[in-house]
Amino acid sequence: MAKVYLVQMDILWCNKTANFETVRRLLQSKTIEKGGLIVLPEMFATGFVGRPKEGIEESFEHAESGITASFLSKLSQETGCLVQGSGIRKQNGQFRNHVSVYGPDSQTEITSYDKIYPFHTEQKHFEAGEAIKTYKFDLFNVAPFICYDLRFPEVFRAAMNYNIELFTVVASWPTSRESQWATLLKARAIENQCYVLGVNRIGEDPYTEYNGGSIIVGPTGDIIDSLGSEEGILSAEIDYAILREKRQNFPVLKDAKPFFSFPIKKGVI
Repeated sequence: MAKVYLVQMDILWCNKTANFETVRRLLQSKTIEKGGLIVLPEMFATGFVGRPKEGIEESFEHAESGITASFLSKLSQETGCLVQGSGIRKQNGQFRNHVSVYGPDSQTEITSYDKIYPFHTEQKHFEAGEAIKTYKFDLFNVAPFICYDLRFPEVFRAAMNYNIELFTVVASWPTSRESQWATLLKARAIENQCYVLGVNRIGEDPYTEYNGGSIIVGPTGDIIDSLGSEEGILSAEIDYAILREKRQNFPVLKDAKPFFSFPIKKGVI
């Protein structure tokens, strides 16, 4: 059994110090077991700054340096857990919406992922990522994704080439589309027979409102636990043995065919 901790928080606009304090306060309200996985929402340190040319330069950090990277590394060492955070990186003059993963035994990133599908408002300012990234947590192979990625099942299926058993989806998912959030997370779990951790924020920024709804979904689409619209830590134990049993008893993935195996033919209209 592996323990996961999803941090659902009200993110203050471009106030890193206050947001770091919120993360610590929420985690201190819960007994955190060493060896777990802590997952923070999209752009947890700043809020969803989708328009870098607004001039909020203090929100952006270069590569593996900066106070956000330092915070994540220290948090991992303090808790004895893997910590997955999300922020904005500026590298070689380009902005990217970025996930970082830190472990208690290293001060450098274990892995990093850049959002493959930037949202409409991001596309003018953010460079898209090119690669699926993975990391190991307990017995699980994990692939992190970010918010709008969730709407593209093909990238989740492509990740299955790396024998993924756990997806994390960190988000700033707006209240106006909250009914689709849980549905899409459950679909990605069912399609790929994976655990899915969906971590959203609450509160508001200058552009929209967020209603939380963080959720832990099992490999058959069952909701293991969820949060409403309040701040808090959503925690649960996920069982690798259950996942293997589900896949063995109903081996859908063995019957999957790659997209390129289907010929494209013109039909008669």
